[in-house]
This record gives sequence, structure tokens and C-alpha cells, in this order.
Amino acid sequence: MQARVAGFPVIKTLDQYDFGFATGAPLQLITELASLAFVERAENVVLLGPSGVGKTHLAIALGYLATQRGWKVRFMTAADLAVLLAAAQRQGR
Repeated sequence: MQARVAGFPVIKTLDQYDFGFATGAPLQLITELASLAFVERAENVVLLGPSGVGKTHLAIALGYLATQRGWKVRFMTAADLAVLLAAAQRQGR
């Protein structure tokens, strides 16, 4: 249920992640992210890279893991977030 509420366009998992193709992030770093310790420490994670390297897949997989722990998650694109923030600013929120 939590995964549906999160707004993921599709469900992606780390088991489906192609570590051979997505060489930008070392396996050790992805393993650390998968622990979700950054959430417990209230830290942000920014995924950067060219199109097609697996940023969205990784973001969804991490979010999905969080929903499996019962945490509330909301997935949105950077463009959707920018629109949401601009609207809130116009409304004085």
C-alpha cells in the first residue's frame, strides 16, 4: 500500500539494478545507501549524472525499500518539485 501512495511510476528494486551498466556509483556506496542510514540521520541524497545511467531506478529502489520499512515516501521528478515549490511561493507558503 505504501508504495502505491508514494507515487512511483513503476516499482524498481536494487535486485533489478544493473551494477555493470551503471558504473558511476561504486557498489559500496549503493550498499550504504540501501541501508537507509541517511534517512535516519536526516541527510539528503542527490543523484546526479547523464540521462540513462540509472538515477531514477536507484531513487525508486531506495524509496521502495523505505516503504517496506513502513516509512512514508513521496516520489516526484525535479520538474514536478520545482512547479510545486513555485506554486507554494506564489501562495506565500
